[in-house]
Amino acid sequence: MKDYFTLINSWIKQHRYAAFVFLSCLVFTAVCAVAIRYECLWIPFLVLGVIALYIFIFHTETFFYITCFIIPFSVELRELMPSVSFGFSIPSELMLAGIALLFIGKILMGNTHDIYLKKHPISFILYFYLFWILLTAITSTMPAVSFKFLAAKIWFIFPAYFFFSELMKKNLHKASTFLLTYAAGLAVVVCITSYKHATLGDVRKVAYWVMSPYYNDHTAYGAILAYFTPILALLPFVKSLAKWKRVVSVILLIPILLGLYLSFSRAAWLSVFIAICLGVIILLKIRFRTIFMGLFVLIALFFTFQGEIMNKLSKNEQESSAGNFMEHIQSMTNITSDASNVERLNRWSSAIVMFKEKPVLGFGPGTYQFNYAPYQKPTYRTIITTNAGTGGNAHSEYLGPLSEMGLMGMLTVIILVISLLITATNTYRYSSDNSVKMYSLIAVLSLATYFSHGILNNFLDTEKLAIPVFGAMAIIAVCNQLQTTKNKVLEQ
Repeated sequence: MKDYFTLINSWIKQHRYAAFVFLSCLVFTAVCAVAIRYECLWIPFLVLGVIALYIFIFHTETFFYITCFIIPFSVELRELMPSVSFGFSIPSELMLAGIALLFIGKILMGNTHDIYLKKHPISFILYFYLFWILLTAITSTMPAVSFKFLAAKIWFIFPAYFFFSELMKKNLHKASTFLLTYAAGLAVVVCITSYKHATLGDVRKVAYWVMSPYYNDHTAYGAILAYFTPILALLPFVKSLAKWKRVVSVILLIPILLGLYLSFSRAAWLSVFIAICLGVIILLKIRFRTIFMGLFVLIALFFTFQGEIMNKLSKNEQESSAGNFMEHIQSMTNITSDASNVERLNRWSSAIVMFKEKPVLGFGPGTYQFNYAPYQKPTYRTIITTNAGTGGNAHSEYLGPLSEMGLMGMLTVIILVISLLITATNTYRYSSDNSVKMYSLIAVLSLATYFSHGILNNFLDTEKLAIPVFGAMAIIAVCNQLQTTKNKVLEQ
């Protein structure tokens, strides 16, 4: 018996952390059992809160990964409390706000915590982006809404960009941990949604709302699935990545692709195709000067023959169909009878008219949905148009800022996208490190799905898209910083 206790004591000394976790779980289970027995249901939540607080303060990195896993499961507070008038996801936004405050607090307390990417060009664009949101929030038509919008951007950007970059500074493969943690949570949501799809049966009727309450519609759901498609497809090609992470990437890709198809989001499908095209361009080392010239020619041709093009599009009367893949694809260019497409034109038209009224500072960040109603044109009214303008945002990551923050708001987003594209491409082409090359490629292709999708929809006001998007920006900036530092060392 003495030898038995000696063996246990020796194991505990060698595995103190595992022993602590095991004993903590036993104590928590025992406390919960007693609390439930005596109907003190608040005690388990209190104990769980204490554990979460401990992890938050002393193991912030672990808390960050837990947050990433939880984000796909978060629900709008309005789902639980219909009387709440503002958007706030629980518990993820609360957790992100805590990480942001802790990180900023460490920086301000004696300046002992340095920001790794504080002087990177992408960081300067984000500084200006936050400054412009602050300025336009001050002049906003609805200051309370705009300052809440600013607060949300702070607790999105600081954890996902600045804090996450600190982790990658020590180990670039933290990028894969971040991506796979989020993807794992998302895969579980996809499995739940796909099961509901199978049990409900009528794919056509349920495809647009079956992902609720985790995602408010199929476009946001499709956007995040499209975002993770290139990530999970390319992570196995990072040579120095642990084998188990490569296997997990392949396993997670299966439900993600299934969910992408069942989302029936045309914009999501198109964004994946655009990412594939961009990947081919990067791999073939085609100069972006050639690409931009080609785009300029296409735009010029569109405006030259816009009458003929619009006439051709107006003859397409194919409605969107959740039951027929080809019909659903063909409906993408139906701007006559497809309510979804025409309503999108309605939102864009309203945003442009709003910009013309306030071209410099706009109506204020986050205020489009409260102001666009009077600017709707009868030409674009559909069965889903509301007189009160309660349909949501501008459905564009570019026209939304244009109406809310003026011309500079839209230009900042465009400059950020171009800078990310050029930075990631140059890092990929000129780096000799496989990990740096592949993470740059993975990040830029995932962002390509989002910002091409952003022409038709905008979701950066939600943590479900904002955290992965700003996280990918951090990956590009860190890879570029590592490449720049290596080049300086070689020059010396």
